[in-house]
Amino acid sequence: MTKIPRSIQGVRTKHAYWILAMCLILLSRSALLGTEQTTADKAWAILDAGVHDAKPDKRSLAVSALGLMPGDNKATEMADRALQDTDPDVRRAAITALADMDAKSALPKIKDLINSADGKTILVIAAALKKFNDPEAYDIYYQILTGKRQSGGSIFAGVKDRKAMEAMGVQTAIGFIPFSGVGTGAYNYFRKNSAAQSSINVLAVSALAEDPDRDPSIGKALVQSAFNDKDVVQVAALVALAKRGDPSVVNDIEPAMSSGKPAISQTAAATILHLLDVQAKQLVEAKAPVKSTHKPTRHKTGPK
Repeated sequence: MTKIPRSIQGVRTKHAYWILAMCLILLSRSALLGTEQTTADKAWAILDAGVHDAKPDKRSLAVSALGLMPGDNKATEMADRALQDTDPDVRRAAITALADMDAKSALPKIKDLINSADGKTILVIAAALKKFNDPEAYDIYYQILTGKRQSGGSIFAGVKDRKAMEAMGVQTAIGFIPFSGVGTGAYNYFRKNSAAQSSINVLAVSALAEDPDRDPSIGKALVQSAFNDKDVVQVAALVALAKRGDPSVVNDIEPAMSSGKPAISQTAAATILHLLDVQAKQLVEAKAPVKSTHKPTRHKTGPK
């Protein structure tokens, strides 16, 4: 039997340890990804059940939550389909969600709704078009103000709910819904479930979403608010966490998906899916090779 030199044995031993270490790293990463996948599946299941619920108010809440997921093709497709929902509240929620996602591909379909829309839907369409920087938004606002359309005719001809539309406009203007990401379909829900103190808390939570320093203590406060005893505060906190884009809070807010209240569970699901997407992009960027800006010096060659 040929004897293996000790130097080679040492190399083999080190090689074996290296392989074992790599296997352990891969296994731990697989376990982490498996956990994320399970969380993502659960989140999608919650949203899918919501957008297909038999009750329009639950469908509108789920569709509204999709607005927290900009750039997600699946969320955009779900909101796009909701534009054809039989219930106007759901259609309004879809318009708002698509605008929040900056889904410009849906703009023609949103405009197609103008001719058959009621007054409240026209107001929502105008807000969406304004977000898209579409000039037709100002034509609609001009008509609201003057009663006439700049291009002639009237999109409000035959509208029976002008008073309801005006009331909705005033309520939105004074900040009754002080945070984006929650569509107009959720309006009645929050009207029934909000109080003066809740409105103040929502205002504070919404402001903290824009914290430029990304203070960790603020992140913790928002996580705690996501489990507040007032539904409207919980939803506002989850929306704020989505806006902050910090994936480290995913495990902390995952229990919110198990809330028995659709407004909370669906918003939590959309927030978590958005944050997992942010995390995936961060990992890709971290692995991307750094492009060197150094330009090699060219040496002239020729006769000395």
